[in-house]
Amino acid sequence: MGVLIGFLTVVHILVAVFLVVLVLMQKSKDQGVGAAFGGGVTESVFGAGTTTALVRMTIWCACIFLGSSLLLAMLHSRHGGMRESLMQKVVGSAPISAPVSAPPTAPLTEAVPTDIPATPPPAPAPAPAK
Repeated sequence: MGVLIGFLTVVHILVAVFLVVLVLMQKSKDQGVGAAFGGGVTESVFGAGTTTALVRMTIWCACIFLGSSLLLAMLHSRHGGMRESLMQKVVGSAPISAPVSAPPTAPLTEAVPTDIPATPPPAPAPAPAK
């Protein structure tokens, strides 16, 4: 299946480049990019009836481009579905380790110092008002 995807990718790229060239060769209303090539250069090179031929070739190339795009998308999704994703590879290859147990702790009564009083000292009395 990889060879078919590679072949279709090459065809797709060639059709895309040819489609760009076809669009640039066409005569526009305002003589946009066509004016950069000398105006009616396509008519002088290919003949007077090239406008309809170029439009037809553009339509066919656009259809082939759309079809190859959809076909490549379907082939890539099927071909990619058989393989593991990168996340699955990373998670699957990670060694499973035993959970780390907490170190044993001393009883709470031993951790409390005995010289601290259990209740806080009383607050000082407010100063008399003058």
